[in-house]
Amino acid sequence: MFKLSLIVIFFALASANLGVWPLFESATVASLECFLQNDINLVYSTVWDQYNGASTTFADNHRTAKTAGITYYDAVVAFNDTFLPEEICGQTVHVLPSDFNGRVWLSLYSDWTRAVGQRMKYLDSVVQTCQKHGLNVGIYSDVNTWTKVFGNKMATSGTIQALPLFYENFNDDDTFDDFQTASFGNWAAPTMKGFVGNIKWFCGAALRVKTFFE
Repeated sequence: MFKLSLIVIFFALASANLGVWPLFESATVASLECFLQNDINLVYSTVWDQYNGASTTFADNHRTAKTAGITYYDAVVAFNDTFLPEEICGQTVHVLPSDFNGRVWLSLYSDWTRAVGQRMKYLDSVVQTCQKHGLNVGIYSDVNTWTKVFGNKMATSGTIQALPLFYENFNDDDTFDDFQTASFGNWAAPTMKGFVGNIKWFCGAALRVKTFFE
């Protein structure tokens, strides 16, 4: 998968709301206010990354978005299995602002080290550990990454199946009509879909992935 700290997600919620994941080097208060004027009321960014650790700017980005009037703010945790679940979740909680109440999307890198048969148990442990820390988590992935990590695109567990799914399929189709062929993990239905993967500029900020939510 791509480096999450370098991308932006652009998606719509079930209520037809829109959200963006900006490169915060380019997302100013003016940009965020512009998002709001274009019916975007959710923003999110990386809070913990396997290669960069906990974000020292997440709280500031969150505060900036709230100052601009953005209603909702989510976070992304991007990881493989080289850290203990408590390290990932504990460090994430440490840098989240006290008023954070959004969802934390768990995004998988593809370069895992444990035996394939042990990886779902590890993911379960990350989910349960983050939930014990009070985090509201979901899964963010795609069929190719999921299959590479777990050895079977339908690999899952009861813990994982209970979570919302944000999937990628960059086919320029802003519907879930492709989910039957792009599905993985045995989810009956997704929550969000990333469908455009090219870098875009919107309201003076860099946007890379456009995402649909029916």
